Amino acid sequence: MKINPVNVLLAILVSAILAFGLWSLDGELKHYVAVGAFFFFAGTLLPMIGGSFESARKGINLRTVSSVFFVLGLLINGFFAMLGLSATAYIIVSALAFLAYVFLANAIYSARQ
Repeated sequence: MKINPVNVLLAILVSAILAFGLWSLDGELKHYVAVGAFFFFAGTLLPMIGGSFESARKGINLRTVSSVFFVLGLLINGFFAMLGLSATAYIIVSALAFLAYVFLANAIYSARQ
């Protein structure tokens, strides 16, 4: 994977802006959601727009999985930011979704083609 510094900076800034937007919804879990959303969004946006891959197949597959989990992260974080359910439920759901993403992304990246 070859990292493009400008795209990495853009991914981090977009993640921070989206996390701030969710924080400003002023729900009960706004601090949890702000931190969790930033890491979730940054973790999915960095492979999606932050670099280029030596194999076009791996790149397309990894970008597709990253896009799906980015949207899933938006839904999860938006849901918990607006409804303000328990912090434990938020942490468990977000962490499991992010770990599933990491597992799939690692499987795609390390696949031999």
